[in-house]
Amino acid sequence: MFFWLRELAGWGLLAGSLVVLRIALGMAMNTRDPRIVEAAVVVVAALGLLRAGTLLIRISTAARLSRSETDPEKRN
Repeated sequence: MFFWLRELAGWGLLAGSLVVLRIALGMAMNTRDPRIVEAAVVVVAALGLLRAGTLLIRISTAARLSRSETDPEKRN
């Protein structure tokens, strides 16, 4: 069951990183007051979220695969 919780958390972090990247893009592309430095900091935070999300997805996938290799009833 923890596989699915990890995977859902990973996908949630990926979606969150896309939202944060959209916020950073809005900050940088503002025509009246472009905030480039602040947008760069937000992009670094979004990349951290992206990395954490992909790590959780990779861990849950590897755990599911290793568990299916050890459980004889899970084999097809």
